[in-house]
Amino acid sequence: MFADAVETASRFTFPYVALRRHADGSLSSTVASFIVLNREGWVVTSAHVVEELLAARGAVVSGVQTPEAVDADAKRVVAADEIWAVMQGVSTRLVGGTVNRTADLAIGRLEPFEPGWLPEPPVLRDVGRRPLRQGESVAFVGFPFHTVQTAWDAERARFALAEGAFPVPRFTQSGIVARFNRHVAGDGSSALFVEVSAPGLRGQSGGPLIDADGRVVGIQSHTASLDLGFDARHATATGEVVVERQFLNVGVASHVDGLRAMLDAAGVPHERG
Repeated sequence: MFADAVETASRFTFPYVALRRHADGSLSSTVASFIVLNREGWVVTSAHVVEELLAARGAVVSGVQTPEAVDADAKRVVAADEIWAVMQGVSTRLVGGTVNRTADLAIGRLEPFEPGWLPEPPVLRDVGRRPLRQGESVAFVGFPFHTVQTAWDAERARFALAEGAFPVPRFTQSGIVARFNRHVAGDGSSALFVEVSAPGLRGQSGGPLIDADGRVVGIQSHTASLDLGFDARHATATGEVVVERQFLNVGVASHVDGLRAMLDAAGVPHERG
């Protein structure tokens, strides 16, 4: 059902890899996802993906994986204080960022950006004409289950990426729209979220939730563990009885209406259908 839809989403969904060098010299990395919205270089991801970079002094860094093969020299790294980011293919900066923490959405524009980096812009579903319905099949697309290993090259003051760090493999899984949930923040602002019967995975944050036609219906935010209201008991090999609370893990995506409202307010062109 989703083969064509995932192929469509692969043309506008890219990996976001953040590398950090901490004050004690240790290194860490995270992998997330983002969508390129148009050929002007505007992108969207989750607010929590870029918050640490937005808070850092200096440039926020993100990037695009070009469809062509990329050699090692092209995998350059740009720094923002002690927080770093690396991307496949092209080094570029995220400028003009806007964050909606309540909806967990962040938008910005890549600079530099070449229109050819985006083979096909995404279509944001117009739920006014095509309502997103409870029980409808949807899928998450992103980049979980991958770790980027790196070392610090002190002589060059840059990261040295391990062999096999790229390309980042894409992963998708499907579920159904379980329910819609409106979150109200402490400041009174609110945002609509879509809960899906399949969990969203770490590494898919900021990536799309798509329908069976490949249209974007949400942006993956987080996974919620819903209490099922009962415990499970099982015996260990030593005979000890272990009691474990049971939960249902559901993926939570920022609703496409909130994204469209954010883009309209910023005057960002995008396709809807």
